[in-house]
Amino acid sequence: MFKKMSVILVGIMLVLCFAPAGCVRAADASMSSMYRRSVDFPQGDLSRLAQVLKRAQAGDEITIGFIGGSITEGRGAARIQDCYVSQVYRWWYDTFPQATINVINAGIGGTSSYLGVHRVDEELLAHSPDLVFVEFAVNDTAEELYRNSYENLIRKILMAESNPALVLLFATNEAGDSCEAIEAELGRYYHLPMISYGKAVLPEVEAGSFAWYEIAEDIVHPNNRGHAIFAGLITNYLEGLCSRLDRIKVNEEHLQRYVLPEPLTPQRYQSAHIENAATLTPRAELGYGVYDFNYHFMDNWYALEDDSYLSFTVEAGSIGILYQRTEEGTFGLYDIYIDGVCVRTLDGNFVKYEGTETEAEELYRSPDGAVAEHVITIVKNPASPHTDFVIIGLLIS
Repeated sequence: MFKKMSVILVGIMLVLCFAPAGCVRAADASMSSMYRRSVDFPQGDLSRLAQVLKRAQAGDEITIGFIGGSITEGRGAARIQDCYVSQVYRWWYDTFPQATINVINAGIGGTSSYLGVHRVDEELLAHSPDLVFVEFAVNDTAEELYRNSYENLIRKILMAESNPALVLLFATNEAGDSCEAIEAELGRYYHLPMISYGKAVLPEVEAGSFAWYEIAEDIVHPNNRGHAIFAGLITNYLEGLCSRLDRIKVNEEHLQRYVLPEPLTPQRYQSAHIENAATLTPRAELGYGVYDFNYHFMDNWYALEDDSYLSFTVEAGSIGILYQRTEEGTFGLYDIYIDGVCVRTLDGNFVKYEGTETEAEELYRSPDGAVAEHVITIVKNPASPHTDFVIIGLLIS
């Protein structure tokens, strides 16, 4: 009997059925040393993950979520079937034929955990996932902002109503630049399972086992072979757990409501969300239209006139903005005022390889975390040679 394979891609909302792409499995000798390095972390608390695997064995319906940047979205893979998310999905489908497996892919290119913590509720947790994989190591940096947002993201997921298991994934670029060390420190603190693509492949490149260009389409994104390796690391890990499920110590309390340790960073993003033209009415506006300009985020404000003006009143302790950028150099410069003070001038243009099309920036943070009413005003900078500007949404917490 045919079983439906359900994948939801955020921003596209597709349901796909496809043939297997053939991820690298534990039996492949070339994977053994890479796999051992990739999981060279403390085991963590496997209670929730073991429970998900047992439920899949029993034929339950299982929802698996992925959130991250362009690698999770599938960049570099020739087809959607070839990306690591699809291959991991296929492993679940093949391994547990009696279960119904749903996958939510909330990967969006060029995005960080700062944006991730603002969109995880609507785009992932609303689907009541049983298991979540998080991948932001390449797009986050060593700034305290990202350590803060990453920990808040971890806590949001662990405290979600569906009590999901959580696995941290660490990708890398060719130079080995990533936030793995910072994110793994948080993973150890929260006793989470972790898998490192960087630990797996970079020593092999250095040893000459293969060149970086053989596993990647550029300095960051895996090609089909790279995605197969990434998927293989994850599925090998899951296979290992399946082989010893009866011996895994289960903390029954963690199967219900997880008791979190004290946070290491301020908890300013626990109510983080995105407000857009469908959810927030401006207090004043001139020269703006509402369009679905961005591929992933609908209901954007688009400045179309020279004297464009937009103002909002929000209740927040932290305020950020998500805006569109273009390589064509045709977008304008816009000043952002909060409570009458200019806090930032945003440039709607970027140079390839030195920026991203979807940019998220924090504009204001209450010194004591207090939530208060603020007025946000967005106006064209007098020196801007262009008018067009797209505000995707406001990041409010």
